[in-house]
Amino acid sequence: MVRERILIAGLGLIGGSLAKAFNKCGYEIHAYDINKSAVEKAICEGIVKENIENLDETEDEYAFTFICVPVLESIPILSKLSSKIKNGIITDVGSTKTQICKYSIEHKITNFIGGHPMAGTEKIGYEYSFDTLFNGAYYFITPTGINRKEDIEKLKNLLQSIGCKVEEIDFELHDKITGVISHLPHVVSAGLVNMLNSSEIYCKFAGGGFKDITRISSSSPKMWADISISNKNTLLELIEAYIELLKNFKLSLQNQNYNEIYSYFEKAKLIRDKIVSDGK
Repeated sequence: MVRERILIAGLGLIGGSLAKAFNKCGYEIHAYDINKSAVEKAICEGIVKENIENLDETEDEYAFTFICVPVLESIPILSKLSSKIKNGIITDVGSTKTQICKYSIEHKITNFIGGHPMAGTEKIGYEYSFDTLFNGAYYFITPTGINRKEDIEKLKNLLQSIGCKVEEIDFELHDKITGVISHLPHVVSAGLVNMLNSSEIYCKFAGGGFKDITRISSSSPKMWADISISNKNTLLELIEAYIELLKNFKLSLQNQNYNEIYSYFEKAKLIRDKIVSDGK
C-alpha cells in the first residue's frame, strides 16, 4: 500500500512536531528547511523520508503541504508551492491569517486553507519537537469562499487524527482573538523583562512568579517581530486599550481609591479562575 505523502516546509518546533505526529499516523514525510541539519536529524530518526533541497522543484505529489515558517516568509513560500502543487491541500501554521488568506483569494489559490495550532512552547527548533504537542490543542482553520468543502473536511480529519480540536473561523476574527490572547501578552511580557534591563540586582531576585508570567519571552524574537508586523493594526488597537487600562489603574492609585484598586485585581482573578476551570 502506497502511503500518502505530506510535505513540511520548515522543520522547527511546530513543523517538527507535525512531522513526528503524522509519521506516527503512517504518512510518508518529506521536508524542507534552510537548516539542513534539522532535516538530516529527522531523516536519521526515521521521521522524514526525503529532504527537499529546492521548493522551486517541488513535485505535485503531496496530499497535504504545511508551511511552517515565520509569518513574513509564508507568502513567498506559498507563492512558490502553489505554482507546483495543484492537487493536494496547502496550509500554514502562522499566528496571523489575514494577510495570507487575502493573498490566496487575490491569487485564486483555491487549494490553500489557512491554519494555526494553538500549541507550542517557548523553545525553538526541531530538537524540541515532540509528537504529542497537538494532543487536545485547539487548531484554527480559516477557510475562505474559494475553498472546496471536501478539502476543508479532509484537512479537519487529518488534524483530528493527531488529537487536535479543530475550530473553523473567519480569518479576520482569528487575528483579533489571537491578538488578545497571544500577541499582546507577548508584547507585555517582553516589556516586563526589558524593565529589568539586565540589572544584576533585579535579575538575581526575579523568582517563580516573575518567571511564570514572562516564560513566553524566551520565544523566538524573529517569530514575534514578524507576528507584530503582520498583525499591526489589531495590535496597535490592543496596545492603546491596554495603555488606557493602566492609566485608569494609575489614577486609582494616585487617588488611593481602594475599591477601584481591589476591583481591578478581583475582576482579573474571577476571569482567570474561570479560564482555568473551563480548561480542565
